[in-house]
Amino acid sequence: MLMRKITHYLDQAYINYQSDHHPAGYTAQHVAELSKTSGMCFAKTVIITADTRLVMVVMPAPYTIDFDNIAFSIGASYVNLAYEHQFSSMFPDCETGAMPPFGHLFNMPVYISDMLIQQDEISFNAGDHAETIKMKTSDLVDLVRPTIISCGFNKAGNGYHHEHARQGKLRH
Repeated sequence: MLMRKITHYLDQAYINYQSDHHPAGYTAQHVAELSKTSGMCFAKTVIITADTRLVMVVMPAPYTIDFDNIAFSIGASYVNLAYEHQFSSMFPDCETGAMPPFGHLFNMPVYISDMLIQQDEISFNAGDHAETIKMKTSDLVDLVRPTIISCGFNKAGNGYHHEHARQGKLRH
């Protein structure tokens, strides 16, 4: 499955990493707990539409997207949470919600939270809900070359969830 492709890719790039198998978890925060990782070090990957293109947004597990501010951060006039049917064919070996933060491998731009890159190590789903990869954050940044953004995120639990606000528009 995808885990083999990812580990092969990392091996080819001479990247040190650890892989972990754990019970299946279906939210990023739950997977972080199952893999004994801080939520601030666990990368949650979300696919959004920005104007007419699909983009990957990567943030710490305990955060959600603030759609109005993410539009500003990525220079889009309009953003919306992508529906599974819009992107599932781009990730044929992935379970929905378990996409690794390697958008460049899927021809998708990657925007990553500056809070996440402040961590020494990062963990993320490796294509399914029971496999994770842990590696140096600097290695991920070197491989992916994401655009680093500093706003567009809310701490989960503050009453603002992406389910309540699926879209945002850039205010002019």
